Amino acid sequence: MNKTLKTLLWSGAGAAGLAAANSSVFARAKALGNTLGGEGRFWPGPYGDIFYARQGKGRPVVLLHGIYAGASGYEWRKNFDALSEHFNVYAPDWLGFGLSDKPRRRYTAETYIEQLTQFLREVVKEPCTLVASSLAAAYAVRAARNVPDAVQGLILVCPTGFRHLAQPPDARAEALYQLLNAPLVGTTVYNGIVSQAGLRWYLMNQAYFDPSYVDDAMVDHYSTAAHQYGGQYAPPAFLSGLLNHSIADALPALPQKTVRLIWGREARMTPLSDAEAFLAANARAELTVLDKSGLLPHDEQAQAFNRLVVETINADAPAPKKTRPRKTAADPTPEGE
Repeated sequence: MNKTLKTLLWSGAGAAGLAAANSSVFARAKALGNTLGGEGRFWPGPYGDIFYARQGKGRPVVLLHGIYAGASGYEWRKNFDALSEHFNVYAPDWLGFGLSDKPRRRYTAETYIEQLTQFLREVVKEPCTLVASSLAAAYAVRAARNVPDAVQGLILVCPTGFRHLAQPPDARAEALYQLLNAPLVGTTVYNGIVSQAGLRWYLMNQAYFDPSYVDDAMVDHYSTAAHQYGGQYAPPAFLSGLLNHSIADALPALPQKTVRLIWGREARMTPLSDAEAFLAANARAELTVLDKSGLLPHDEQAQAFNRLVVETINADAPAPKKTRPRKTAADPTPEGE
């Protein structure tokens, strides 16, 4: 047996072993459940079934989680119940995440914007407030511009779309996507990123201001969510930049009167300094900064966040129509009538 043939055989054996190891990681993952409670439902979206939790009565509010490996409605676990005491709250999982379908396809920003606008039309069916985190905030702004009659107001949490995650994908982004989307190499890289050690590092050093929030239960949840079957298909599009979306044209043109920005003062990936561009782009935009919180102020400062959301939405409520009291037989009739 010549040296070249031996090398090929060993390489093939190594690749087969790596593929088997990757498969076993997904096979060992626990089943993911509805972490929010309420009514769990599925909506047949344009590219696959979308899971969403719903609870409460009154004005509709849609909670949109950020997009990252292991993402799901779990991000709103400290907000869903509290806000549903005041509103009719929907919390969908984006396509490719959580309990929603995870088809092997090319994910783009347009995929998610289309999904959101159809969800508003077919499920919510009346003007709502969008509460959106990080990259999802850019999609919320675009949807609000595209279907303004479906969106009453916007609450954007550490949003992107100007200085971060706004650059359109280029040739380098496409090359990186192809690499990360390759079955063997891509899945191996993905499993390294969403290993428990990798997730713990990201949560403690990038997502949260106070690393003590990151406990074993949280890491275990994100690991479980990331390793659901098909969970490796959407993140390469995010990591390579295919999901970037600029709202430089949409934010100034929004007709909604309520555009509330909520920022964690210690946010690292989308720092507070980014708020300047949002405020400059829309004169109606207002900023609230929550101390001692990072990228997820709705988790680290949940009570203050929930209170602010309730106040913002109630302030945006249409004024009740004034009606002239109807006369009764006992009412005196003014002279001249």
